[in-house]
Amino acid sequence: MITLDDYLEIQQLFHEGLTQGEIARRMGLDRKTVRKYLNKSTGPPISKPRQRGSLLDEYKEYLKKRLSQGCCNGAVLYRELKEQGYQGHITILRDYLKPLRQEERWRVELRWESAPGQYAQVDWGQCKARLPDGSPLKLYVFVYTLAYSRVAYAEWTSRMDLATLLRCHEAAFNYTGGVPEYIIYDRMKTVIRDEDKDGARFNRAFMDFAEYYGFLPRACPPYWPRGKGKVESGVKYVKGNFWQGLVNIAGMDDLNNRCRIWLDQVANVRIHGTTGRVPFEVLKEENLKVVAGRPPYPINPAILRLVSRDCLISYRGCCYSVPAEWAGKNVWVREISGERIVVSAGNKVISEQPLELVLKRTVIDEAHYASLRGRPHLTPVRVIPSFGSATLEVEHRPLSEYAAIAEVG
Repeated sequence: MITLDDYLEIQQLFHEGLTQGEIARRMGLDRKTVRKYLNKSTGPPISKPRQRGSLLDEYKEYLKKRLSQGCCNGAVLYRELKEQGYQGHITILRDYLKPLRQEERWRVELRWESAPGQYAQVDWGQCKARLPDGSPLKLYVFVYTLAYSRVAYAEWTSRMDLATLLRCHEAAFNYTGGVPEYIIYDRMKTVIRDEDKDGARFNRAFMDFAEYYGFLPRACPPYWPRGKGKVESGVKYVKGNFWQGLVNIAGMDDLNNRCRIWLDQVANVRIHGTTGRVPFEVLKEENLKVVAGRPPYPINPAILRLVSRDCLISYRGCCYSVPAEWAGKNVWVREISGERIVVSAGNKVISEQPLELVLKRTVIDEAHYASLRGRPHLTPVRVIPSFGSATLEVEHRPLSEYAAIAEVG
């Protein structure tokens, strides 16, 4: 079979008046071939496009999996593929994703529901407020939702650190009356340390808290909003129904008091749009693990610190002195009730001081250096050593010598 270019050239030469034999000789073809393609019943040859491999071929299964998890963001997927060795451009990826996005958008899937007492979901939301002086303030809202009853708990904070997260969990357990079997989390760093081929690895400190209350944490796959849809809807509901109606907030306590009233009188007593039932009434069917009577988890676990040469330990941006004999040794530091810190070694408390709220301050207890008195070679670094006065011998000359020098000048 000749190519399409050869076919067009045969037609052109024939229209120029060349005979079939001349065309065959000029193009190096058989006369029968020329006659065949000059026959009106024979159409032009259809050349099949050459099949070429795509740089995406080895990643297509991964992309289909990520699309099924709800991640359709080309920039995110491009970054993930680059980490796996993808050498192509993002335009190739976008062209491949375009038809799949539409297909995934209308993919039929079964609705996920939880059995009583099985699951809860946790997430943070963010809002901006203004202080009386007009300066901006960022606030965070912890939202905890029981998957079966849809009972929600929300608490406003100024931080999202581990201590705050654990305290909010305990408040949610007390509010709902117990603990479920599993709690689902997004990729928050206070819960999930990192991820490997076997899945998410949880922070040891958070796992200790989970073991204390008897629940198992579960990680939501990255960029998969459907895996945590109930609580994400809860965050939107808190922002849209509670936050939008706020005026004249007196402070954090006032904000949380109003939020608690809203939870009791609005959020958890309405007829839920999905279940068609009142969350507080369905809560009776949850059969959660009871936490009443259990001592609170020590929210601020002890932190290991090395005492410096000048008998100081560092905690939350400030330095605190400890007895001098502990210099160069490891001690445990624990914050108590947000008011003081306790330093211990083994079962012995070696120091207890008020918590300093201003950053970069150094809190010194002079009694901690008492053992160094009379031992000059152990003088703390913070004390500047004194220097004895030096005596210099100066040559004495009579004034007549200075007068003679002046005359010469």
